[in-house]
Amino acid sequence: MLQPNDKTSQFLLQTEEQIFTKIIEANHPFRRLKQIIDFEQFVAPLRSLYSDLGTSGIAIEKGFLALLIQFWEDYSDREMEKCVKENLAVRWFAGFGLVEQTPDHTYFCKLRKRIGVQKLYDIFKSINTQLESLGLVGNVFTFIDASSIVTKTALWDERDKAIADGEEKLNNKNVKNYAADPEARFGVKGKNKVWFGYKRHEAVDMRHGIITKLAVTAANVPDYKTTNSILS
Repeated sequence: MLQPNDKTSQFLLQTEEQIFTKIIEANHPFRRLKQIIDFEQFVAPLRSLYSDLGTSGIAIEKGFLALLIQFWEDYSDREMEKCVKENLAVRWFAGFGLVEQTPDHTYFCKLRKRIGVQKLYDIFKSINTQLESLGLVGNVFTFIDASSIVTKTALWDERDKAIADGEEKLNNKNVKNYAADPEARFGVKGKNKVWFGYKRHEAVDMRHGIITKLAVTAANVPDYKTTNSILS
């Protein structure tokens, strides 16, 4: 069996890096990011989340860098599973080898929970602040878009209860009194799209195509009302 420090293993690692070097262009954004951001400063505090006992899993630095890409590109967990498996640039950036097994979609959800939403937000914000200070992202050309987050597809029971209480209909004025999620609201886009839930507002730096900020509001909040907060 090959040992990590034998000559064959070293040769394979060098060959692998040569392949990545040939495939991933020198000016690829991921290469620039690794040159200008010291990701170790963010990863080091996260290592305490794992024990040294038991079997070893995926290194925290690999998972963290994958989460960064997921945030910047707005991938779902399943999309991220496919991306880190098939996209060689993403494999290289996150630190996975050419033939190394990559995580399935459940891993990303578990890792986010282990790190914590607030801590991840603080880290991502700090990294984006560094990128802004270097002029790599900012508000020179920022695209803001909103997408729907559906919390429940049908509210027949809630509607019946509202009518039984004397309401003319179930709407945004009274739905908080009947829905299991009192903060969700009805949203409308165009003539045919109506949903119950929230809106996710995204600010995208169009020079590099990465998401710089996110905000979630009730579905009935007009898009223009989030402009100042998401750009500030």
